[in-house]
Amino acid sequence: MPHDLGDHMTASANASRLSVSLAILALAAAPAFAAGSTNDAPPLPLVQSVTPLGLVLQNPVVNARDNAESALFRGKSIWTFGDTSMSVPGARNKFWDDNSLAWTTNLDASGGITLDHDLVDATGAPREFLPLTQAEARYNYTHDKAHCTAKPCGAELALWAQQVVPDEARNRLLLFYVEIRRINGQPDWKTVGAGIAVMTPDGKVTRPIQNPGSTMPQLLWDKGDGGYIGGSVVVADMLYSYKCVPDWVVMECNVGRVPLANVLDKSQWRYYAADGSWSANEADAVTVFQGGAAGNSVFYNAYLGAYMAIYAEPFTDNIRYRVADNPWGPWSDAGLLFTGEPGWNGTNNYAAFAHPEFSTGNGQVQYVTYVHTTGFLQQEIPLTKVVFQKP
Repeated sequence: MPHDLGDHMTASANASRLSVSLAILALAAAPAFAAGSTNDAPPLPLVQSVTPLGLVLQNPVVNARDNAESALFRGKSIWTFGDTSMSVPGARNKFWDDNSLAWTTNLDASGGITLDHDLVDATGAPREFLPLTQAEARYNYTHDKAHCTAKPCGAELALWAQQVVPDEARNRLLLFYVEIRRINGQPDWKTVGAGIAVMTPDGKVTRPIQNPGSTMPQLLWDKGDGGYIGGSVVVADMLYSYKCVPDWVVMECNVGRVPLANVLDKSQWRYYAADGSWSANEADAVTVFQGGAAGNSVFYNAYLGAYMAIYAEPFTDNIRYRVADNPWGPWSDAGLLFTGEPGWNGTNNYAAFAHPEFSTGNGQVQYVTYVHTTGFLQQEIPLTKVVFQKP
């Protein structure tokens, strides 16, 4: 049954039919340096088994959702999504959300994952959780085809959810997002910038001022900069985030870091450079690995004693993985985790992510999702259980 998140962040949801297992919070508990770190990448672990577990079950009014990144916060696995197509109009009479949010308190994924709570509007339909500014809302209203007073009609600003990062010390959940501009009915879009929204335990989400000198100060990265939204991992109290940009058929990813307490202060960010130093100049950043279509999961795997990246290989149905002793690498060559089912009309799978809060065996067993297109505005999220073996 759908619920409003603000009513349930401090109180437990109804008890699940499966027992709740204690998941490993690798993002927050990873050591500052992995033991035995060298200048060489660690060996790639073996994949012992791959078991499809069907689909992630979610609100039946949802026809399509993409991205599907998650993190554990206050006992809840919170999942965020980008474009969300629905069979009901919702309070805005749109049949569509640019972003949406769901969660579960059941951390036992051995029999599958059911997202049995949604952030909903007054009609009970899933609603957007990332708030627009007054200027953004005004732009969308004046370009709305229903009452268009500004060209081009049908243009809109949209916020797509990206990685989710708990900051327990400051009692907040960091919600990365990218802002785009698109025209209704056209497949292309342009990146406006990216930022970090903040959720508090009462479920309230805000987009704080992060870039005071910008015309869009709520964006940490502006002027078309897609930002460091390609995955994050927390080591002690330091956040490492990845920026991935397309280079022909690959995504070249560099890494920035910032004290978690200062994540919203761009002047505190540093970028991994070719000489192994951390530079205040982003132009010094170098590629540390080639990543995935629509982002990467990066987390510390205690069973393997290594950091792991899991992602969807661009323009294929392959899900890949790499390991490293440190978030900046050196990263191993990519291995094939598994190949997803082919999509509708030749569309490729994308947005493959691990969900470490469900892992068992100290990280030996991981649960991985990806977005699979089944038709026009129709998508599903397959769930796969992966068991690793030490090399």
